[in-house]
Amino acid sequence: MNESGLIARSERFLESIKDRKVSLDDLKSVEGFIDLYTYLRGNLEELQDLKEAMELRGFKYPFRSISGYSSQYSPEIAEDVHDIKRHAQYFRMKASTKKNLLDRVNSAISSHRIALGNLEEYALLRCPDCSRSLRLSEVEYQDVLDGVTCPCGSGMMEIEFSGSAICRPEIIPHLPLSGDYMVKMSELSLWARKAFKKIMRLFKNEKKGAVRSATLVIKVLEDGRWIRRRITIDSDDDDYERMLRQRYGPNVRIELIQFHRKKSSIINDRYTRTALALGYAGLSHDIIMDIEERVYTEKLRDYDAVKRYRRILFEARTYSPDLRLSEEELQEVRVQKMHALLHEAGLGDARGRLNRELREDLEVMEEVKRELFRDVPVNLVLWDVALYYLGTSLDRRSKHSGPFPNLRPVLDRSQVRTFDELSRDAVDLLNTCWEGGMVYIDKLGDVLLKKFEIEDKMKGLHMKPNPLAFGAAVLHMEGEADIETCAEIFHVSVEEVVEEKRNIENLGKPSTDRAKMFLNLIKGD
Repeated sequence: MNESGLIARSERFLESIKDRKVSLDDLKSVEGFIDLYTYLRGNLEELQDLKEAMELRGFKYPFRSISGYSSQYSPEIAEDVHDIKRHAQYFRMKASTKKNLLDRVNSAISSHRIALGNLEEYALLRCPDCSRSLRLSEVEYQDVLDGVTCPCGSGMMEIEFSGSAICRPEIIPHLPLSGDYMVKMSELSLWARKAFKKIMRLFKNEKKGAVRSATLVIKVLEDGRWIRRRITIDSDDDDYERMLRQRYGPNVRIELIQFHRKKSSIINDRYTRTALALGYAGLSHDIIMDIEERVYTEKLRDYDAVKRYRRILFEARTYSPDLRLSEEELQEVRVQKMHALLHEAGLGDARGRLNRELREDLEVMEEVKRELFRDVPVNLVLWDVALYYLGTSLDRRSKHSGPFPNLRPVLDRSQVRTFDELSRDAVDLLNTCWEGGMVYIDKLGDVLLKKFEIEDKMKGLHMKPNPLAFGAAVLHMEGEADIETCAEIFHVSVEEVVEEKRNIENLGKPSTDRAKMFLNLIKGD
């Protein structure tokens, strides 16, 4: 397929995804769930094929092919400058189209991976006879359509929705599944846009990276003269001096070493960060639209007066008298109209000065939007990622993407501080006005850090804890939350949490009498 055909095919496919609206009603029945899952999985395979074809045709770096069209022209071709500029503009527009289209495909791929990760956590394949379970990601795409036969031979496995899943499928309708992330960003409200930027900043938090390569300035003795050179070498071997002596001889001198470090973010892909931020901002916008009347009624002294003020403001701004006025004169007439309406409603004086109580309510409303509403999507995504870290094993996070693709399996001490950004007010708002199921943890980052430390100690011990109960036990021990609440958050029993807590406390202690005797001998007891 030529480039024009590939571009047309990609645009048609992305537009078809945009036209197919995803609804939460698809998750209420098994048939709707299977239809949505197979649709998204089929889309992902097609998108990956398109991406591979685009990269093979140079869509990733399209401007390299037009680098020869420079602004310097020789006198011999001066008369052709106009044609050259016109051709260069055409090729630049075509290169820009290629790059933007690949950008949309990459965004769509990341969004589909997030959506599929949430669906695969949300439901399992389970055999009704032997109770064996399989994740949807473990079976072939066609088998999901045709049905999966259980290895026990009893029959077909059935879809079962998980009540203990750590996922948020409600964000799927708000993901840029067609790669139109720029359009969705433009549709966000002011507070949602600020939340989007904060989520992007938080998940770009980079760890102190390992040395990837080094640039050296060296002097080499050649033909009796010292020659200065700048070279870049990989960090496979830390003994740079030995490598240089092998390559340039014993007379090499190192003048400068500059190390280049590879820094990994919490979510190490900008398309994934963008899609997650848009998904949670969009979901939070729907939540706020449902509860804002209740919030304003509780926070403001006279919300009815604020609503009257906003109606008057809209009426004045859209007022158009039957007169021929300039733009400045029309604005002056509208201001006078607003002052008159406010005075008639008892919300201000004749000069347009608002009542003190109304001014204070408007300031409180702006503060609620700026602080409280902005923190809702931030809290949701931080809480979900924290639960995913707590409720999954290191092995699973390393091998499976889950609902958070490109998520680092382990964070360093500076990165876990990101999770200390939880807002107590936003947690209370979600728990009282929406089914949040959240608990405010003062130092949630310390809880995650303790989880990572315990996982590091467990390496090589062949322990097989219950991941959800294990996470609940860590949250109870380090987060100072009561054990019943922790068990409810992870949908496990209190007995399971107590068992995992006992295992954590016994970690590193001698388990046999012989081991205890050996330790006593070492201590000299």
